[in-house]
Amino acid sequence: MAPNQHVDIAIVGGGVMGAAIAYFLAQRGAKPLVIEGTEVAHGASGKAAGLLSPGLPHDDDDGGMLAPLLARSISLHGALAELLDGPETYDYRRYETCLVARDEAEVDHLHGRAEALSAEPVATADIPARFPWLDQPVAGGLAQGTAQIDPAKFTNRLLESARSMGASLRTGRAVGLVGGEDYVDGVELADGIVTAEQTVIALGPWSLRSAAWLDLPVPVRPLKGQILHLEATAEPPPGGFSDLDGHYVVTRPTGLVFAGTTEEEVGFDQEPTEAARDYVLETLARYTSRLGAMRVVNQTACLRPVSGDGLPIIGPAPGRRGAYLATGHGRKGIILSLATAEALVELLTEGRSTEVDLAPFDPARFGGDQ
Repeated sequence: MAPNQHVDIAIVGGGVMGAAIAYFLAQRGAKPLVIEGTEVAHGASGKAAGLLSPGLPHDDDDGGMLAPLLARSISLHGALAELLDGPETYDYRRYETCLVARDEAEVDHLHGRAEALSAEPVATADIPARFPWLDQPVAGGLAQGTAQIDPAKFTNRLLESARSMGASLRTGRAVGLVGGEDYVDGVELADGIVTAEQTVIALGPWSLRSAAWLDLPVPVRPLKGQILHLEATAEPPPGGFSDLDGHYVVTRPTGLVFAGTTEEEVGFDQEPTEAARDYVLETLARYTSRLGAMRVVNQTACLRPVSGDGLPIIGPAPGRRGAYLATGHGRKGIILSLATAEALVELLTEGRSTEVDLAPFDPARFGGDQ
């Protein structure tokens, strides 16, 4: 039985959200404890593609509420890549991608969103030369500057840096919270108790379990995504492409090619499937023939946390003093991790977020005691 302990701030979850929150807290001189049930970056944080895209054309479905969080996070990713030697420690690379349109209606939609997506139209005749991945006919496209990282290395680098500044890590499975009817003052683990002045729940799709702990609605569900890792016999084309539905191909700094992805509502099933592999390859064959000559060397499946309204859940648990939530980022968890963490840490330490307005992401929007 591990000993009970007391900390100022406990973070439940050792994925990218928990690691980023620990990093920004440690930067401010705090000594948070990250509690992880298995291993750091065990879930989607270790298996995602790690694409730091400025956005896709359908991202305006949220009414633009994500835009400030996304813009701030992209800025922070660039800054941290310099500070933490991202190119060497977690494969941070800038590259150019093409958002492709299948028909004229999609071309019109893309062109109407070009400025918001920080992208520029590309003449259809120029696409094959500029984006050699695209060797099948497309109706048009936008060129978009973006970046990519290795998410597992990134998560571990954040936590490693946080620990060098005073944060700590404890392996233990959270089974509940401790406190009273209107407050939380710690976490119950399978092997002990951690008491804390403030507790942050950042368990990805497993944050759903905290609904029972908090006696509050925490509408988060898992969205399964599968990614293929392919090995080319010759050097693959640089960069990558994406369609309007979020299917993509990207060449990694290692020379591997990542191709994805699926969106499957299958509960907490994390097993890779042959059907998903066939779906990804057949979908991407509309745009490129180059994958056909490549060998699938790995296939991953992970669960992204999707909230009830599609927006992240960031902020204090209503009516439960001392408890906070950071979850529900869907397919954007890696890219939104830094701005989410920065804003939540400001909330924890100063009582309000100054860089990003967290009001649209308030957990209280789903109900509960105010």
